[in-house]
This record gives sequence, C-alpha cells and structure tokens, in this order.
Amino acid sequence: MSQVNVIVIHVRADQAKEYEALFEQRQLPRWRDYHARGKFLSARFFRSQFGSDERRKVAKYVIVVEVPSMAEHSEHDADPEFQEFDRLADAFQPEGPLVFGGDLIHSVG
Repeated sequence: MSQVNVIVIHVRADQAKEYEALFEQRQLPRWRDYHARGKFLSARFFRSQFGSDERRKVAKYVIVVEVPSMAEHSEHDADPEFQEFDRLADAFQPEGPLVFGGDLIHSVG
C-alpha cells in the first residue's frame, strides 16, 4: 500500500521567489531522479492561492508526494542532499511546516 505525505511550508512572502528558485535548483532534480527510480509515484509542489490561512505576509507552499512505502519516505529524508536543502530552506521559514502522512485509502486518477 502506498503512502501519501503532505507538507505545508510557510515562507516569508517577500522571499517567495528565492524559495522557489532554491526548490527548482536543489529539489526538483532529485524529485525527477526519485521518480525515475520508482521511489516517488508522484510528487506535486504548488503555492497556495487560497485557503483558510489568509495571511499575506506568509506564502504557503504545499508539497504532496506519494511513495510506495515508508522505506522510500525514510530514504528520501535521510538523503544528505535533501538534508542540505532542508537546512537552506529553513532560512525562509518564519515558522515550522505542517506535516501529514499516511497510507493511501482511496485514489481516483
């Protein structure tokens, strides 16, 4: 059974473009590699344009990744390149992320 992980990253709005550039440079190539090797079934990254948190000074980025199992999730989180990206990304975050994950129950499409 696959696992779905959802993370909401809070970024200072005036640093949003810098964060997006960092993500594109440091994470996106790794995501493509993980996907090509079957370690990620799907991965999505978007800037929320609406929602229950309407603060304009904080941009909200949502990450949704489906992995085959907890093993691939753990492999990704232990990857030194991810840990370095995460360290760099922390500088953009005025508060911690929201993190959710669990086994997939239903899926369409």
